[in-house]
Amino acid sequence: MSKSTYIVVVIQEGRERDYSDFEKRGININAFGEQLHSGLLSFNVEVEAKNKQEAVSLVRKMHPGLSIDTDATQRLG
Repeated sequence: MSKSTYIVVVIQEGRERDYSDFEKRGININAFGEQLHSGLLSFNVEVEAKNKQEAVSLVRKMHPGLSIDTDATQRLG
C-alpha cells in the first residue's frame, strides 16, 4: 500500500480552549481581548502515511503532549 501526504493540525500548548472557540464556535476575540487567528492557535505538520490514523500517530510522536484536531486532518491529493 502506498503512502499519501497528510496535513495534521496541531494545537499550540495551552490554546485548546481558544482553538475550540475560534474553529468550532466562530469566536474571534478571547476573554482577554486577544484577536484569535489560526496561526496563533495551531500549526500544520505535513507527513507521509498509509492512512489518517497513522498520520496522526506520527505527529503525536513528533509533538508529545500537544492536542491534535483529528477532524481537521486532511489527505492531500
